[in-house]
Amino acid sequence: MKQFLTVPQLHLPSSSSSSTSVVSFPIRNLKKLHRLALRAAEPHDSSNNATLSRREILLEYVKSVQPEFMDLFFKRAPRQVVDAMRQTVTNMIGTLPPQFYAVTVSTVAENLAQLMYSVMMTGYIFSNARYRLELQQSLEQVALPEAQNKKDMPDYAPGTQKNVSGEVIRWNNVSGPEKIDAKKYIELLEAEIEELNHQVGRQSSNAQNELLEYLKSLELHNLKELTGTAGEDVVLAMNTFIKRLLAVSDPSQMKTSMSETSAPELAKLLYWLMVVGYSIRNLEVRYEMERVLATPPKLAGLPPAEII
Repeated sequence: MKQFLTVPQLHLPSSSSSSTSVVSFPIRNLKKLHRLALRAAEPHDSSNNATLSRREILLEYVKSVQPEFMDLFFKRAPRQVVDAMRQTVTNMIGTLPPQFYAVTVSTVAENLAQLMYSVMMTGYIFSNARYRLELQQSLEQVALPEAQNKKDMPDYAPGTQKNVSGEVIRWNNVSGPEKIDAKKYIELLEAEIEELNHQVGRQSSNAQNELLEYLKSLELHNLKELTGTAGEDVVLAMNTFIKRLLAVSDPSQMKTSMSETSAPELAKLLYWLMVVGYSIRNLEVRYEMERVLATPPKLAGLPPAEII
């Protein structure tokens, strides 16, 4: 039996760079995954909890999230995350222009399910990696600066060096002309120049995707740590979402039911899976924060993992 996989209309992020990077993640053994999902699907007694459990929150999300969330995600997510997803999907699907080449992908549902799980876990890893990368960068900013080489030292010490007196008149768009001390004005200009230099430095270092470069720099055990937070609730949520998309109710059909789709449609599906996996981790983080702050979440108030 052949099943045609249809993907709702999604707007994909435009390519902002021609460079390619590849980060591959192993696909978890399907039998092991199935056993874990069955154990996670056992009845969960939350009657003693006054608040929603992590499992209930994640299941509510994967059962209700719609493709329209993709537009919001691509607008609000960090650019390096969107670009990392784009590069990853491009490396998986290929770069043949669809207007000239009609590429069709056909496989059994079992293989497709494994691919879908792997892609969702990649999105989950991207979210964890972004948290760690931003934490690492924050710690580096507060660390003591390294001693500069003499050749790198500027000709002048920082700050105003000239004995300047008088006032400068600036135009305020609300109150009109206003006076400011000339020395103070020079200090403001110096601060702006310093910030611009920092921005130029960051843009130069970001010529390659910072998130993908960070992932490729990790040792294997560090890479595995990025999935260490994915417990039974996460596995159950991902499997629930996969079953929702595949619409195969009989497990025996997984080995015989064929799915066929075009490469562009498969790319849209992979983007959506990666975004949902990324958002699942975001929901987990928000759940932990609300639990620590004693602010119980409510299903009616759950956004589609908008804490990006």
